[in-house]
Amino acid sequence: MRHGAPLDGEKTVQIVHRIASVLRAFHSRRLLGITDLAQATGLPKSTTHRLVTALVNEGLLVQDEDTHKYGLSLHVTALSASVLSSHAVRKVARPILMELRDQTRESVHLAVLDGMEVVIIDTEDSYFFVRVVNVPGQHLPAHAVSTGKVLLAYQWEHRLKELIGQIKLERYTERTITDPRRFIEELRQIRMQGYAISCGELEEGVDAVAAPIFDHLGTAVAAVSIGGPSERFHPRLSDFITAAVHAGQRISQALRYVGWN
Repeated sequence: MRHGAPLDGEKTVQIVHRIASVLRAFHSRRLLGITDLAQATGLPKSTTHRLVTALVNEGLLVQDEDTHKYGLSLHVTALSASVLSSHAVRKVARPILMELRDQTRESVHLAVLDGMEVVIIDTEDSYFFVRVVNVPGQHLPAHAVSTGKVLLAYQWEHRLKELIGQIKLERYTERTITDPRRFIEELRQIRMQGYAISCGELEEGVDAVAAPIFDHLGTAVAAVSIGGPSERFHPRLSDFITAAVHAGQRISQALRYVGWN
């Protein structure tokens, strides 16, 4: 072995350190080019390019079609959302969820995205005998529930198309959207209006409305929803939309004061 050459173990540590420095560079910006990343990490452009190419191939980074810059993939943001959910998001959302339940008298839920499913991480049940009941840890199909639709709406569209193309959108009721093109069009509308509604798409007679929760970088990391039986829900839909959006904004605002370093 050449004198002074690093051992295999040392090489591995060096590679891991470089990969970590590339991923950390996205802490303050969502999109970065090779030059941006080289400057942020102190690595040569050629090394940076090789690392970025490997991270794209592994599905950890994605390239934006318009700017050709790179950003964290849905896999990474979903993982970060899962970590956040068990700490900051759930902690700051808890009192707001309780207020929202008392205000609307319907069941409220907090959820994060995991691929094409949402995971319920906190709930407050309605006082009504007939009510929507979900439990923390429960997985639901994202395309058939309001929380899933609103979180998918804030993903990069080219990554979303890739994700939807890998699975079949299962039908649960006559209202479930199973056509990928129609579903993507609905997600565009949801993003424009800032909230999602589901009307009997997972279960007949159950409606819900959800709003996104954003972290300090503007990434949708969770969603808050209100759900109940259609006969109670529909007459008050406008009020529930306003309440959900306001709750999402309050939780997002609270997250901005949480330390991330």
